[in-house]
This record gives sequence, C-alpha cells and structure tokens, in this order.
Amino acid sequence: MSKNVYRFKGNFKSFLFALALIITFGFLYYTQLLVQDLQEQSREFQNLKLGLFEQNINNDEIGDINFFFREIIQKADYPIIVTDANKNPHSWTNIGIENTRRLGANSDTLALIKSYITEFEQVNPPIPISYAGSVLGYCYYGESSIIRKLRWLPYIEILVVGMFILIGYAGFNSIKKSEEQSIWVGMAKETAHQLGTPLSSQMGWLEYLKSAPDETERVIPELEKDLYRLQIITNRFSQIGSLPDMKPENLRDVLGESVQYFKKRIPQKNGNTKILSEQSEDVTVIQMNRDLFSWVIENLVKNALDAMENKGGTINISSGKLNDNEVYIDVSDSGKGINSKTRKDVFKPGFSTKKRGWGLGLSLAKRIVEDYHGGKIFLKESQPGVGSTFRIILNSNGSIG
Repeated sequence: MSKNVYRFKGNFKSFLFALALIITFGFLYYTQLLVQDLQEQSREFQNLKLGLFEQNINNDEIGDINFFFREIIQKADYPIIVTDANKNPHSWTNIGIENTRRLGANSDTLALIKSYITEFEQVNPPIPISYAGSVLGYCYYGESSIIRKLRWLPYIEILVVGMFILIGYAGFNSIKKSEEQSIWVGMAKETAHQLGTPLSSQMGWLEYLKSAPDETERVIPELEKDLYRLQIITNRFSQIGSLPDMKPENLRDVLGESVQYFKKRIPQKNGNTKILSEQSEDVTVIQMNRDLFSWVIENLVKNALDAMENKGGTINISSGKLNDNEVYIDVSDSGKGINSKTRKDVFKPGFSTKKRGWGLGLSLAKRIVEDYHGGKIFLKESQPGVGSTFRIILNSNGSIG
C-alpha cells in the first residue's frame, strides 16, 4: 500500500479523535451553560420568595409570618438552611437531618449544619432576611437535585459512551485479528495453490525426460512456460502490499491470454465446461498492472468453476466501453448463483461457500481492482440456479483514480 494511503488513514484517525474531543467538550460546555442558567433562575426565584416574605413581615396589617416556614422552608425541593443574624441555624430541610426547626439539636448536629452553611455559601450567596431595616437572619441554600443531576449527567454519559467505545474497540480488534489470521492462512494456501500447478507440471516433465532423454527439444519449451508462470506468480506476490507499476496494456490481449490459459486447464468432470470470450474492438489500451490484473480474472474464473460444481456449463468473459472514460469487464457463469443473504459478504476476507474454501480470492481481486487500479468490482447480478455475473470497471483515459 502506498505511503499516501497510510498517511490518509493516519490523518483520518486523527481527525476522528479530534472531532470526538470537540463534541465531548462542546457537550460539557453546553451542559454547564444550562446548569448556570438553572442556578440563576433558582437564585431569582429564591430572591422573589424572600422579597415577598419581607414585604409581608414589614406590613403591619399582616400578623401571621409563619407562612414563610410553611411555604418556603418546608416545601422547598432543594437544601436550605435559615439562620439568625449571627448565622446560627434554626431551620433547615433537605440536608439529611430531620426537623425543619431547631429542636434541641446537639453540638455535633449543629457543627454539621454549619459545615453545610459554608458549602452553600460557596455555591450561592446567602440572602438576608430583613425587618424594619434590620437583618433578622440569612437564608442559605444549595443546588437542587435537578441541577446536581444535570451537572453529573455529561460525565455519566461520557463514561457510558467510553465503556461502549472500549468494548467496541476490543471487539473490533478481536475481529480484526481473526480476519488477519484468516487472511494469512488463506494467503499461505493461495501461495501453495498458485505454485502447485507449475511445479507439478515441471516434476512431470522431469520424470518424462528421465524416461525419454531424447525428447529434450520438445520438453524444454514446456519447462520454459512453467518457469514463466512461476515468475508471474512471484511478481504477483511481491507486489501485494506495495504500489505496483502501471503500464499501458492491451486489454483484449490480457483477457485473451487468461482465456487461453484456462481453456487448457478447465476440468471436464461430470459435464462439458466452456469458456467464451467476447471482446469489443472499442477497448484497446488502458493503464494496468498485467500480472495483478490477470490474477483478478483467474480468481473470477476459478470462482465461476466452483459455482458450477463440476457439472459443466459456460463461462463468458466480455468487455466493452461503458462510457467515454470507463470500460467494463464482465465474467459470467451458469453456476448455482448466490442467494440474496450472502451477496453482501462475497468480497469479505474469509467468506466462502465451499467446504474447503478459505475466502481469499474475491477479497484479493477487490483489493487489486479498487486499491491498485482505482476501479470498481461488484456482483452485477445473480440468480440461484441460473448463474452470476461479476463486473469490473476501469478508467480508460490513462489515469488511475
């Protein structure tokens, strides 16, 4: 893979991390603004109630001032402590200590209440209670339960989201490791499979030469073909993981070479298998890596042969112009087809419908087409019992994008 791709992935991860931080701090900031607004409203409401209380106790026509303790102290939904002018507490509620009036509170209880007074004073300034121009006492109050919950809410949400992220990350790593292991196993099997055919052929020709030394002139060209095949395989594997060289190639020649290669090696068990080629003359030279792209065609043809399950059938490789800038290559078969449930998984590493398959061919083809050639590969159509068509789209204007 090119350095630009790695750089892009690194920058994208950094962008996502920065975006997550911005969202997190933005959420915290917004929540704190809401808390501050609620605190300000609470102060205003408390000042209003105490203002009304002062108006009533300073009104000579009203004799009952006990409503302050009934309506303001006892019905408050937030912690509140009322003191005298010397800041000695005489009424309280919602602080975890019973009684809203001082009824013989011991020294320990009073010390605890005074500590609450100090705490409340840091949250909200005390409100003086006045009568006839003199301060009778002070009203200390803390945050309501709603404000406290709102203050902790973003931290709780961040903690929960963080836990889900950690669980998701651990699960993703586990899946990734399993996928990587599957890919390595599949690559090892693919290597053995790729090398097996030419090596077996060479061993056969070597045994033939031992029994018929005078057939050297006939055998040497065949050995050269197998050696050339081994060279191609070596080039393919050496280019996986790096940016391959792209050259102008005649698409019809590349496809024709693949067709001829398979025509001599198609299994004919339990039926007659044909491979056909329909190449448009409009498609000529495009940018590609010949060794890697022929590997894609081979994998698609092998996939088609597996789909026919040794029952025989037809494989058709066709190409043509899709538009002024793109060409298409279709590989169709008359095999068993792919059901709708598994279509989305056909290109995933490790996915295979074969009992002994390792699910690497199509995922490898997808990487070669999309990552290395800047094209597209997808399952164009498939019907169970009828067959499937895979389509490749490449740029025809000489650029890789």
